[in-house]
Amino acid sequence: MLPFKNYFVFSLIVVLRFISEVEVRASDTLGISHGKTNMNPTVNLEEILSSPHSFEEFEALKKKPEIRSAIAQEIIERHQLPEAPLELFSEGTNIVYSYGDHTVIKIFPPIHFDQFKGDLLVLKHFQGKLSVQTPTVQYEGNIFGWPYIVMTQLDGTLLETLWDTMDLENKKIIIRELGSLIREVHVLPIQGLEEMGCHWEQFITKQIQECVNNHRSKGLPNALLEQLPAYVGSVKSTLSTGEKPVLLLGEYTPMNLLMKKIQGVWHIHGLIDFGDAMLGLPEYDLLGPGAFLIQGDKTLLREFLTSYGYTSNTMAPALSHRLMVLMLLHQYSNLNAQVRIKDWQNKVHTLKDLENLVWGFSIGYVKRSGGK
Repeated sequence: MLPFKNYFVFSLIVVLRFISEVEVRASDTLGISHGKTNMNPTVNLEEILSSPHSFEEFEALKKKPEIRSAIAQEIIERHQLPEAPLELFSEGTNIVYSYGDHTVIKIFPPIHFDQFKGDLLVLKHFQGKLSVQTPTVQYEGNIFGWPYIVMTQLDGTLLETLWDTMDLENKKIIIRELGSLIREVHVLPIQGLEEMGCHWEQFITKQIQECVNNHRSKGLPNALLEQLPAYVGSVKSTLSTGEKPVLLLGEYTPMNLLMKKIQGVWHIHGLIDFGDAMLGLPEYDLLGPGAFLIQGDKTLLREFLTSYGYTSNTMAPALSHRLMVLMLLHQYSNLNAQVRIKDWQNKVHTLKDLENLVWGFSIGYVKRSGGK
């Protein structure tokens, strides 16, 4: 559940840069091995897990190694999983363990039940439908109100660890594959996904209302803050899903894409983390690649949008403006973390400058083909 999480998933960037393979995971350092835990056997797990009620209490409890490993051990014993090492992935919104080389245990605090529901629905929805691998659900359930998913673990290397040093030609290959992959997801039927917790119209209205306060809290300069109401308001009427809504992941970031090298060339192999999924406007899913991978490169931007299904014409400002507004309205929007263009703050004086820097096209405009 790029990346855009409650703890702000993009803060994982620094940590993930030091992880060279997806199999390299941070151990829980509790002396946990082969499904064993050092937790005091007299501790009443049900009582502990039922006690917190506020977000802060859940966060504090989630960070206690002896508690989170005890939950994982309870799941292991419940499903009689074969003995294997239990290791914690880097900390995030939820508790995620690898169990051996082939299994992931993902545990959600009750306050993140919507993420559990969305993750589970999408995992099942994707099975056998995409050109890349996604995890397979093995078990699901809850431990004293804490829902969990046991799923297969995908192999591969996180794109986050490769992108900065990758040559341009390989970047073009991956960005084209990513545009096509997003298109694959967007044309899937959405029947059965309607019960996901987020409703686009209410979501986007709330994001517009809170936009200025959100960016003020993230340190956006006052000069840009003052421009937000007019800049966002000018395209507000185009942000509804009058057209058919699609399945949005909102997390097509290098932190959720797994790569494999084939004959010396990296290709997209797997896609993970669907806790923030919802139904809504297709362009919303273009934001992660634009911010974290394209980084203002006009060649990569055209390659990406063309592979998604856009064609050139003369209306570049309309699309650039809409994408910039959606970036400002993203549920985890934080330009200081998401605009990966060196010294961008000193290169822009207006939101239109920022739009041109991130989403501007050096030639022509792009328009989606295929009637979408």
